[in-house]
Amino acid sequence: MGALPARLRTAFERGGEMGRRMAALDWSASPAGDPSKWPPELVDAVVTALASRARICVFWGPEHVVLYNDAYLPVPGTGHPAHLGRPGRELWAESWDRISGPLRRVAETDAAVRADDLLLTIERNGFVEQAYFDVSYAPIRAADGSVSGSTCIVTETTGRVLGERRLRTLAALGRRLTGLADPSALAVAAAEVLGGNPDDVPYAAVVLDGQDTHPAIRKVIAAGQPGRVPLAELASGTGAAVAEEALALPIDVGAETVGALVVGVNRHLTLAGDYRDFLELAAAQIARAVAGFRGSPTPIGGEPALGTGQRFRADGGADGAADAADLRDHVARLRGLVDAAVALNTVAGTVEVLDVAAQHVQAMTSAGRVVVTAPEIRAERDGGAAAEAEPDVVLPLPDTAGAALGELRVWAGPDGPVEPVLLTQLARLVGLRLAGARLYETEHRIARTLQHSLLPQSLPRIPGAVVASRYVAGSSEARVGGDWYDVIAVPDGPLYLVIGDVVGKGVQAAAAMGQLRNALRAYVLEGFDCGPSLSRLNRLVDTLGRRQFATVFCLRFDPHTRVMRYSSAGHPSPIVVTPGELGTFLHRTALGPPIGALGEVPYPTREVQLAPGDRLLLYTDGLVEDRTQGIDSGLSELTADVAKPTEHVEDLLDTLLAKASRQVRRDDIALIALEVTEPREFVLRLPADPNRLSVLRKRLDDFLAAHSVPEPDLFDLIVAVSEAAANAIEHPIEPVEPWITVEASMHADAIVVTVRDTGRWRPATDPGFRGRGLALIGALTEFSVHRSPEGTAVTLRRPIRPA
Repeated sequence: MGALPARLRTAFERGGEMGRRMAALDWSASPAGDPSKWPPELVDAVVTALASRARICVFWGPEHVVLYNDAYLPVPGTGHPAHLGRPGRELWAESWDRISGPLRRVAETDAAVRADDLLLTIERNGFVEQAYFDVSYAPIRAADGSVSGSTCIVTETTGRVLGERRLRTLAALGRRLTGLADPSALAVAAAEVLGGNPDDVPYAAVVLDGQDTHPAIRKVIAAGQPGRVPLAELASGTGAAVAEEALALPIDVGAETVGALVVGVNRHLTLAGDYRDFLELAAAQIARAVAGFRGSPTPIGGEPALGTGQRFRADGGADGAADAADLRDHVARLRGLVDAAVALNTVAGTVEVLDVAAQHVQAMTSAGRVVVTAPEIRAERDGGAAAEAEPDVVLPLPDTAGAALGELRVWAGPDGPVEPVLLTQLARLVGLRLAGARLYETEHRIARTLQHSLLPQSLPRIPGAVVASRYVAGSSEARVGGDWYDVIAVPDGPLYLVIGDVVGKGVQAAAAMGQLRNALRAYVLEGFDCGPSLSRLNRLVDTLGRRQFATVFCLRFDPHTRVMRYSSAGHPSPIVVTPGELGTFLHRTALGPPIGALGEVPYPTREVQLAPGDRLLLYTDGLVEDRTQGIDSGLSELTADVAKPTEHVEDLLDTLLAKASRQVRRDDIALIALEVTEPREFVLRLPADPNRLSVLRKRLDDFLAAHSVPEPDLFDLIVAVSEAAANAIEHPIEPVEPWITVEASMHADAIVVTVRDTGRWRPATDPGFRGRGLALIGALTEFSVHRSPEGTAVTLRRPIRPA
């Protein structure tokens, strides 16, 4: 192996187990070849993967050679490490058809592809296992723009997929068994529902005592304990995925075992934990259904209590009916408590918690009135109780330590007093959720205050550039993040724009953001260029005592030369727009890893020449992240949106955020927009429309403030120019074109502004001529009017007194 590029050598050294394995691997046997000769795009992909805590696998070249990081290790199972650097079809032999399809689409479309809940067969945990993953495939582009591989970010969803599948089965089982009063019908219905989930229950049978069945099943019923039964003795043709032994679970009603649930199990799933719980819950649901119609029946003629074709008293006995009713009431209460818990966990704030609590307490108890209170917060649901009546039950809302966080008051309804035991359970549930909501709000308030205090309170205004910014918090479910931006004007020097995103959420992320923001500000004010500043920031992270990762983009713009220098630490590329053209990314290849990902990293600084009218947008990924589409689609839309004409960069940001607000955005959004202007000259051409004068005032304010025009002079000038522009719109007769032009220039002792139109003004004696604006203009400035065949020009001169 030849000498490695410095970045790749560092990545191997700091890339954990997989970095060490890649460094030690004999690459001569791999289709990827010698790492010292890897193309830049493969080096970038591997460096990023080894530095990341996300599960990342790189499929490289026509054979889809597999390269992955430490976080990915649980995914290949026993295929690790033998298949490192080998073709993907060797590692994923049994699942290659499902994996190769998305990889092929990435190569064909040059676009990201997402596969949700992708089923992979993995040998891990001592057996061949079925596992599910969300996989996002992104193209790796070569220098010529062709797709040479794919980067895959993997999130395992096995627990969620299996859990949701099993919950659907249990819910269907409960619905199907409700109201059945015949043992034979119940047994058939239960087996059909469970058989509708062949991935978890490839074989199912329900046996109630009195039926002729396998000796091993009779033994389970007699002993009341689970047992195993050779599946081949019960059924044939059940498929290769079924384990050789079926599991027989007793169906218990009270102290009596009345039957058994016999299930075949999937040999590719661990028969323990959630899987075993699911099967036992199914048996328990069947038992509850049996108990619902069985009660405590009186056998006729001494026959068994329950069996196929057995006869029962029609009414089940008075005690049996009462037991069944009690059981139904108990199940209804449990379902109500579960529904209340789910509803409470879907809201974050204390106001919402109290409102949901009052709603569910009233619905479950039919109370005459429910009032739930906490300090300075109250929620009420009225069920018709008299206004002057006192509550029948008053309970505290306790936290985990028993301290009361609020109070639950309940009035009896038309059905009589409310059961105290149920109210106590509800009060505990609400108290626990209220404690969580208060903790969330406290942390959220602290972090939000911290975050906003670290963002610029105002933006500098300098000749030659107009800057606008926005910061928008994510949705109410999201915690405070580490997004930030900064705009730094070096006295008599360049303008620095910085945008960044600290990985993580909450107070820690906001605090880390403050450290990085202030450190980077110090570096640029000391005179360091963008790349060296990011390199120093990266070294600083190692001294903070806690591993922290952040993406950062830093640019340095000289308004006199219009040269922009920039460097990036893993941050999304800004978009640059030249008037009349489509938006393009400033850079298309990674310039450096995120801050904190690797140790000693020299971040390069690149340079580009801008022109007057060019615009640049810096953003964090919250602007383009959308669960309904891939990141590449979001970026493509963004380049088109940024290129759409707007009068001002402020309008551009408002337009982008208005579109983003149509989707629920979980992440924060930070934006900076820069427009290049002439440092000493102001020229604006506007349609002859009075509604466009606000654009003139905003742009002229930018120009004058950038030149430090004193506030009184600035205000008077804008008023005078607005009046002159209004006259130029209103008074001309038959203008050559419906436009006006405003030009301003700075002089040593004055500001000169000229407003031009292309028509001739109606005479002052004309009834339609008001002319009062000229008096106002004359009071605020020195002005003159020049009329010619080309139009009318009003020139305003405002002397500027030395400060």
